[in-house]
Amino acid sequence: MKKFFIKKELFLSFFLIIALIHLLPVAFDLTKKKDDYTTKLMLNINYGSGTFANYLKDGVRYYWNNYFDLVDTSIENSLLRAQLQEMEAQNLMLTEIRLENERLRNLLNYKSSFEGKMVGAKVIGDNPSVVGPGFLIIDRGTSSGIKKGSPVLNNVRAIGTIYSVSEKSSMVMLMTNPSSVADAIVQRSRARGIVSGAGNYYVMKYIEQEGDIIIGDKIISSGKDYVFPKNIVIGTVTKVEPDKGLQKAIIKPEIDVSRVEEVLVHLK
Repeated sequence: MKKFFIKKELFLSFFLIIALIHLLPVAFDLTKKKDDYTTKLMLNINYGSGTFANYLKDGVRYYWNNYFDLVDTSIENSLLRAQLQEMEAQNLMLTEIRLENERLRNLLNYKSSFEGKMVGAKVIGDNPSVVGPGFLIIDRGTSSGIKKGSPVLNNVRAIGTIYSVSEKSSMVMLMTNPSSVADAIVQRSRARGIVSGAGNYYVMKYIEQEGDIIIGDKIISSGKDYVFPKNIVIGTVTKVEPDKGLQKAIIKPEIDVSRVEEVLVHLK
């Protein structure tokens, strides 16, 4: 880049020399005529043109150098931005690995403390247009010992039950599905009822009129229907109202199933 400017500088110098060669004879002739005014005029012209040429040359050199400095800076900034984006991607990947390890560690701790055999699985499909609302797909099937009706958990929280199964994968019917039912109790008072899905929440029905249930109560599985093991957390009561001589309660799910990535399947 500098060599190119040097070539331009030589060209400007050559141009000035040629101009002076043409102007000097005129100046010499005018000097011989002893015309002081004309001589001074030519000297002023030569001085002005020389000064302008030097100014022009210096200006070209200055902007030429700064132009390439800006180009170099722009390239360097682009490289730095690319390196920063690569570091951010690596950091994001490491964060994902750390979070996944934490989730798997929690599942492993729960699995080791649970009675009965448990199989870990990853969620590989939850698109309603593919599996329908209230379902998801996991990456384990009959080859892992999974059977239809097996309860699906996330730590001590209820997710759903195995609806259908193939050799390498299974479809889980979520507890939010209206076809899902489970026998449950109020953790505080032990009042009993049946929990079914209602889209994005649960409804607990058939609670005796004298059953003690209030807003904020935790609802857990009773273990009496052989669907979920005992003491699996289902959700929290948000509303209680009469229901044909009995009571029913609206239950907020303990876990947002749309965010579940790993589950445990209880093998019966």
